[in-house]
Amino acid sequence: MTESDSAFDFQARDLSSLQPDSAEPTVLAWRPAQDWGDVRELVVRTDARVAELMLSLVRETAEARNDESRLLAVIARFAFEAFPNATHHVVAAREHDEAPLRTIIERARAGDGTSVPLSRTIVDRVLRDGHAVLFMRGQDDSGSKESIVMSRLETAIVAPLTGVHGTFGVIQLDVRKPARGRFTQEDLGMLTVFASQVGLSLEHLWLHQQQQRAFQSTISALVHSLTLKDAEVAQHCDRVQKVSLAIGERMGLSGTDMEILSVAALLHDLGKQGVRDEVLTKPGRLTDEERQEMDQHATHTQDILDMIDYPADLWDVPRIAAYHHEKIDGTGPFGVVGDKIPLAARIISVADVFDALVSARSYKPALPPEQALAKLDAGRGRDWDDGAVEALHAVVGDVITGIYGVEADRRMGDEPEQKAA
Repeated sequence: MTESDSAFDFQARDLSSLQPDSAEPTVLAWRPAQDWGDVRELVVRTDARVAELMLSLVRETAEARNDESRLLAVIARFAFEAFPNATHHVVAAREHDEAPLRTIIERARAGDGTSVPLSRTIVDRVLRDGHAVLFMRGQDDSGSKESIVMSRLETAIVAPLTGVHGTFGVIQLDVRKPARGRFTQEDLGMLTVFASQVGLSLEHLWLHQQQQRAFQSTISALVHSLTLKDAEVAQHCDRVQKVSLAIGERMGLSGTDMEILSVAALLHDLGKQGVRDEVLTKPGRLTDEERQEMDQHATHTQDILDMIDYPADLWDVPRIAAYHHEKIDGTGPFGVVGDKIPLAARIISVADVFDALVSARSYKPALPPEQALAKLDAGRGRDWDDGAVEALHAVVGDVITGIYGVEADRRMGDEPEQKAA
């Protein structure tokens, strides 16, 4: 996930440059935020259609709670369903009191991409007082001094978005066509209910994104620590991640499964930080004692990764990363057999061996990709997962070109010619 200036990861319009309106619009009705609970009960009790609409809103925002684009689409759609005479809809929010207010939803019912202006006077009042307001064109005494923003409106309703730490934004519905009528105080009550759910949904999204950023920062720090220990191992992990993802995509993995595969592959050799430098970088063959020490890196990997607080979907990352040396026949470090080894770990195992074979080391030259594949084929069903090896065969051309570059691509091209000769 990329970082943004806002807690919400969307294309937002900065509203900090809004100029105050030249005339204070007349507020025809307002409702304190603390009364929203009473309003919700009243609305649900007296209007079955509204009750059904709100229950659907709660359900769909819950289902889309961590999917930003989907959540914003749900909110925009329900706004026009809940207020059928509204022509325009805006939601603006800010991460904290010192951050600029930014638009996160800006929609015209016509879907023509029309910009939806906001009145800074109204926005400031709603943010300051925490009141939902209803206002209409031509109800004040300002006459020709009425602001351009307000002159475009027939009527509008605005409510604050509130969360655990107070008000962090506004939601506004406009009517800009006289033929569509005007909002009423009943609409104002309806908006307070709607805004309460929208506020909860957006705050949850913000917290989720904040947790994701914190998790990604942790991963970045771990990768950096591995780079300090041995840059070659860190580069190997990066390549194994890319090869693993290519295999996983070929095997039909998607969504959370691909995210788990990505993180586990990137961190699979993190435990090599627990191996002595003279063993880790030894140019020749390892002794039996040194081999035992090297084999402990998988356990070290799990021990380190078990210390991280993972998002719920990624809780199995430590086990998958640690199992990257498990063999199908159960002769790996943890003795796990066949399908009991998670698929992601079986994929990483194939990618790990392939990268080790086609990459040059101080103690060995790089093998041509064809020879590396032949070695993997020889261990199918015994050492490595047959489906993962087959998937690597299918994508190896793109893998070599995209990850290992021209030199490896040339070595791959030379092999068939030698056979043909």
